[in-house]
Amino acid sequence: MSAADAPPAGDSAHVSARAWAILAAMGFGALIAQMFSTVIGPALPTMRTDLDLSLSMETWTITAYSLAFGAALVAGGRLGDLVGEVRMIVIGFVVFGVGLVMSAVAVGGVLMVSGRAVQGIGIGISAPATLSIVVNCFPSRRRGLAVGIWGFAHGFGILIGPIFAGYMLSLLTWRWVFWIAVPLSVAVIIVTLAATRGYRSVLAEGRYDIIGLVLGGVGITLVTFGLQNSSNGWSSASTWATLVMGALLLAVFGVVEARITDPLVDFSLFRQRLFSGGFFAESAVGFVYIPMLTFVGSLFFIDVLSMSPVEAGWVIVITTGTCMVLEPFAGRWVDRIGPGVPITVALLMQAVALWWMGTFNPDTTIAQMVVPLALMGAGVGISLPACNTAGMSAVRPEQAGMGSGLMQMTFNIPAALGVALVTSIIGTITQAKVTEALAGSAFADEAAAYAQLIEDGDDSRAADLVSKLPAEAQQLIDEAIRAAQSSSITMSMVVLGFIALAGAVMAALLIGRRRGLDDAEPPAYSAV
Repeated sequence: MSAADAPPAGDSAHVSARAWAILAAMGFGALIAQMFSTVIGPALPTMRTDLDLSLSMETWTITAYSLAFGAALVAGGRLGDLVGEVRMIVIGFVVFGVGLVMSAVAVGGVLMVSGRAVQGIGIGISAPATLSIVVNCFPSRRRGLAVGIWGFAHGFGILIGPIFAGYMLSLLTWRWVFWIAVPLSVAVIIVTLAATRGYRSVLAEGRYDIIGLVLGGVGITLVTFGLQNSSNGWSSASTWATLVMGALLLAVFGVVEARITDPLVDFSLFRQRLFSGGFFAESAVGFVYIPMLTFVGSLFFIDVLSMSPVEAGWVIVITTGTCMVLEPFAGRWVDRIGPGVPITVALLMQAVALWWMGTFNPDTTIAQMVVPLALMGAGVGISLPACNTAGMSAVRPEQAGMGSGLMQMTFNIPAALGVALVTSIIGTITQAKVTEALAGSAFADEAAAYAQLIEDGDDSRAADLVSKLPAEAQQLIDEAIRAAQSSSITMSMVVLGFIALAGAVMAALLIGRRRGLDDAEPPAYSAV
């Protein structure tokens, strides 16, 4: 029985056993997908040595996945609306498995990077389907809880991925990180097919928009690449060339989509204030959350507070763990009162947490950081299920894949933009403060050169420059860098706090008390 064929449940809170089984299957798929998107970090040092990877190729093992994933989200979402979500999950995990094998047998950087790109495509085209099936299987009064549980599975996968990789590296080799994922991918396919027996998607009519796929996919890829490449400096010609070209392609994409009958992205969705509110609120969350994890959770903890990578990893679990645990409870809150208030409150919590982090300094203790770190995790844990519930409650069943792809994309692209912004702030302030701190000393020229290399993102040459200096110079530069990084990171958190505040205001204005489509309550969603 399809969602459309199900008896009208209206606002009924009844959920069938089959719906819970489908939610479990979708959560399992999301967990495996996210788990094996984060295992690459701990494995990189060993992979670099075994495969003789250059710094550029090492970076591409991460970038290739994120670029492919971002470009595939919207493409896969619309394709799921046309051919069915279950089919897209199966296809996606088959593609993911092929990419895993490519990486597992890689003997050089090219095959490794290609495998990571194929993995990103597989997960990207399947990810929208998992969320749209969950939404289509649950009545409106229980949808927030379902989305929260789905989000919990996402967060748990992200959390255990690096831990799993660490154990694999201690017991076997980095290749087994990929090999073990192959049977798990097969298990996702089997579980999905078993749980969704009798489920039929509400299919959209029309053709697939190939022109839109090319324009939008290439545009998103170029913009994402440009944002990530900005870590090498905003003065880089390649950064601006890719950003401008990507923006132009996306502008053409928007014009084309508005004129064709069966667009890849139906921009009329944004006339629904519930969808646009959830979309832009989740953009704000991605913009502030990922830079916070990246720069506070690694650069500040390791470089400023001198924690080991393992210690930093466990401390940031205060944030990621709180986020993960709260998502199902946040979903129930959304079911009771609607998404508007939870989103507003959650973004305000994030703003306060970020401003609090703006007071961190080299003398800050872990005990002093617990509350703001937990507050940030709570804010994100509440906002993610609320934003997704808001956006997905404003799309009709035949557009659920498209809506899901857009909602997931709106987290990833702003995250890259947020990282680029903070990188720029840190580079600029570090250069100025290091140059100022050592002005008039015998090592002023070396300090200025080092700061410029840091701003340009050339960490390798910067480290090489410092290693050739006397111990006295190294100590002076290290102290200046530490102070500069501390002040620049905390200043960046203050800036991000105002972004979160703007998101809270926008959510309050756009969503308010809305719980469904502006023009009508959406049809009841039921599994079977």
